[in-house]
This record gives sequence, structure tokens and C-alpha cells, in this order.
Amino acid sequence: MLRGKLRLAPACYHVLHLIPAMVAHEMNFFYDEGLRDADGFPAHEIIPGGLVPFGLEKLGLAQAMKEKSIDIALDILTPTVFFQRARGADLYIIAGWRNQRASVVVGAPDIKSLRDLKGKRIGVIEIGGINYRGVRACLRKAGLDPDRDVEWIGRVYPPGNIDALRNGKVDCLRIEASKAEKLQKEGFNILADPKQQYPEGFPDRIIAATGKILESKPEFVKAFLKAMIRSYWFVRDQPENFSYLYNLEKRLRFQSPDPDEGGARFATASAEIAQAMPFPIDGLPTGFEALLEEEREAGDLNYDVPPVREVCALDLVREAFRELVGREELKPEFERVSATVKRFGY
Repeated sequence: MLRGKLRLAPACYHVLHLIPAMVAHEMNFFYDEGLRDADGFPAHEIIPGGLVPFGLEKLGLAQAMKEKSIDIALDILTPTVFFQRARGADLYIIAGWRNQRASVVVGAPDIKSLRDLKGKRIGVIEIGGINYRGVRACLRKAGLDPDRDVEWIGRVYPPGNIDALRNGKVDCLRIEASKAEKLQKEGFNILADPKQQYPEGFPDRIIAATGKILESKPEFVKAFLKAMIRSYWFVRDQPENFSYLYNLEKRLRFQSPDPDEGGARFATASAEIAQAMPFPIDGLPTGFEALLEEEREAGDLNYDVPPVREVCALDLVREAFRELVGREELKPEFERVSATVKRFGY
């Protein structure tokens, strides 16, 4: 902690990675759940901008946290923590962020299966990003080589990505299930549904904390986790919170120095998309075994992988969830979000 404040920072600079933490800050969830000092002042600090340049997280995260005095890193790729722990880093997974591959893989009308993608063009938001990684895993399961058998087209952003599929600029996309249903009626085909492939969840991104802060200030970490769970509920409690959420994202995007992060595209472009965010209702990441198996298949586990139980420290998030569910004033919101979870299956 620096100056007595819990310091939080997203690993990635993308605006979406700031949204849940900013909701918790602006809605006073951090303060209300106990992140305050002995004098009653807020005891947290959000450091925006991303801890490491995109693509260098796996190698540089722990050192970046040390140099910037960061206690909790938001929205880290799960393999990063296993890699860092194998090299002695004092880092633990304490909660989940994106705990599902919530969208589906859609192909052009002439593409009936993943194997038909050989020689075709696949559009993704970012080479190296979550969509890219998810489609690569699907291709490997279908017996294709993601590096040799397909062409990757980056910077294919929503909402223009669907037009790119319709006009043949790309042959395949990974998009929200609700949009895929409309495309099916036009003759396009769903090639893979990751939600069915990973019924136990898939921890694409998690939240990690240093062992030092877990040992020295567990009450602050639990307060942080309670606030983040409430933020996940808030984001997925739609349409009640859509106007605020959309305008929050608009503000954050216009503040971003990266022109690609500007106001032209939104992660929470509609209430339906916000509801579908794969933020776990209980904050728990699950499905580590499936993720590690994919990493093995990709040849990315070229080190002694520590056991999941040694990398995770999830007792505090379990306690945080139990305490929130037991509070009478939160029951209406929890019931609405529970209905959303039942509808989407996560």
C-alpha cells in the first residue's frame, strides 16, 4: 500500500477493463463496503492506463506491479499468474472477471463447420486478444493449425464487424449469441458455442493480488471484493442501469489517448450486451483445468505449472459473496441478476 491506500490497476489499457472498478468507485461501493481509513476517508486509488503494454503482460506484470506499488491487478489473463508464480512472483488469483467465453463463432453461409475455415479469413478485434485466443482454441479442437490454416484480420470492430461478415471481407467472426441468432436467419452458421464447450466456466481473465496485501490487509481486500461483486451485479442489472453505464463508458473512451478506444465503439452498446457480460455473480473464477489444457495444446506451458490450489486464494471472495447475499437491502438486485444468470446460463 502506498500512503495507506489500496492501489488498483488494470493490466490492460482497454476502456472495458476500467468499467467495473469505476462503477464501484462512482457508486461508492468501495467506500460503503469498508475501503476507508481511520479518519473516514476513501482508502483506494485506481491507476488507469494499463500496467504493461498490450502483449507483454505475461513477462512484465509482477515487475510492473512492484515498480508502481500496485496491490491488486485487474483483469489479467489467467496464464500470466501461473507463469509468474512459476518464476517466484508473490501473486495470487483472488477473483474472476471474464469467467465465460460468452459469444459464439459464426461462419459465412458456405462454411458449415470449423474445418471448412481452412484457407479462410477470420476477423477479430485484436490479434492476441480474448476473441482471437478463443477462436484459436476452437480451431485446434477441430484439427486445424491456427497459425498456418487461416488468415487473421485484425481491427474488425463492432458494430462494423457484422457488415464485414456480410460483405465477405471476413469469413468468420466471434460475436454475441443474440446477434448470431439474427445472422442464422440470413443463412450464416454457428460453428462453435464456447458456453457449451466449457460448462464449468472458462476464466479468460481474473483479478490478482500480491501475497503481501493479502497478509497485511485482508479486510481491505475483502471490502474491495464485495464492491467488485456489487459492480458486476450493477453492470448486468439491465435495463435499470444502462443509461449510467453507457455514459460512463462514453466518458472513459473520450479520455483515452488511443484513437482506437475513442467514442466510435462501445463494449456496453446496449442493455442486452451489458446483461451478457461474463462477470460472475459470485466473483468466483472456475474452469482452470480446461484453460490449462488449452494452454498445453497450444504449446504455451513450457514451464513447471504450479497447482491451481497454490495459485488461487479464493476464501475472501467466497466470504464476500456470502455476506452480500445475506443483506436484506441487496436482495431485490440479487434476485434480478440471478434471473439474468439463469437466462444466459452463466
